[in-house]
Amino acid sequence: MSNPKLPRPALLREPSRGQSHRRRWLVIGGALTGLSFTQATVAAGTLPRAGTYVAGTGTIAGNGNGLVITQPGSTRGVIDWDSFSIGRHNSVMFDNGSGATLNRVTGGSPSVILGRLSATGNLYVINPQGIVVGPSGVVSTGGRFVASTLDVCNCAFMTG
Repeated sequence: MSNPKLPRPALLREPSRGQSHRRRWLVIGGALTGLSFTQATVAAGTLPRAGTYVAGTGTIAGNGNGLVITQPGSTRGVIDWDSFSIGRHNSVMFDNGSGATLNRVTGGSPSVILGRLSATGNLYVINPQGIVVGPSGVVSTGGRFVASTLDVCNCAFMTG
């Protein structure tokens, strides 16, 4: 039997309330800091990769530090990407008229927008891993911009 009046060994003692909270915030802060530096470093010189139209029609072309996506004759289009990040000095332009383009990220990393993302119409970006528009990131569209971690099926998007 244990005696309640005897002090507990140091290894079994619970940390004081202040120590517990400091340790918790240190762990959370360290994890968030590591995530932000890692993503900023990875996205610094990148552009979206491996884009393929899976509904609708269009073209994806490299242009120096940017991509130009043209969606002629199609009011709606769906593109699956392996990754969708834009580095600080890079740009991605969607020439989709007054239509809409759904961009679905199928790779395993978050999207980090540090450069310029623009569209003539509506633009949707879906990434289950998350989407961050950084302090140097600029998004401008002729319609709506929606960034989400929730998916939508191609048929629902294409029918409006």
